[in-house]
Amino acid sequence: MSWDYTGTQLLQHSLDDLSVSLVGSEIDAVRTETPPPSLRIIYQTIMAQHKQTQGDNKKARVATKQLQVAVSKIAKTCSEIGERIATIESRANVLETGLGVVVQQTAMHDTQLSDIQWKIEDFENWQCRNNLHLLGIQEGVEGQDPRAFIIRLFKAAFLERTEWDLEKEIQRAHLFPLYPKKQQLVGVAGENQQQPRAFIVYFGNYLLRQIIFEKDRPDSKISCDSCTFFSRPDFCPATVERRWRLGQLISSFQEKGAEAYLLSPA
Repeated sequence: MSWDYTGTQLLQHSLDDLSVSLVGSEIDAVRTETPPPSLRIIYQTIMAQHKQTQGDNKKARVATKQLQVAVSKIAKTCSEIGERIATIESRANVLETGLGVVVQQTAMHDTQLSDIQWKIEDFENWQCRNNLHLLGIQEGVEGQDPRAFIIRLFKAAFLERTEWDLEKEIQRAHLFPLYPKKQQLVGVAGENQQQPRAFIVYFGNYLLRQIIFEKDRPDSKISCDSCTFFSRPDFCPATVERRWRLGQLISSFQEKGAEAYLLSPA
């Protein structure tokens, strides 16, 4: 093994750092071709560590390149994700704008639908304006001809109205099915007796219908031939439901001592 002077310098620096004290003869021997055995061992140890360090550095460089490739892929993936997020946000803004338009149109359609429902309900009530419900008449007394029975009933109840042509003005009369149980507002029945159904009478003359309706208001009843009855207007089911709920509210106020009533019979 040949001795390298450069290696001797590196060894000298190492010896200085380690504070190795050598005698003068050994220091002079460092610059000769054959260094002392102790220095040769140190030199071999340093060179072995240097080779190991070079191998570790090579592995570190390979790992660094791999890490750089992985980071590059991650950066590319993040960039693609950013682009996708930007696209999603753009589409979300477009959808949000469209959704706002849809919400406005839906609100407008709801308003229009509500107006149409009110108009339909008003039209149905207008068709029923010539009708009256007669309540409190027990079933069975009408016989086979409800219309003829109602005509006789009105003639007996309104004897002073000789000018009425009831045969002409009362065009139809029949029993009207009960509303659901919660809306049973017809005449009072016995404790274990089914409530009677209401008579519905159609008048050809609205003025005649109004005279008979106002005859038993407020809260008065018409009695004739051992038959007591009262009347109420005929409304479409939606109006009946709303009036029933309002009646329940008024009843709750009256039970607490407050004065509550409808300003209009309709």
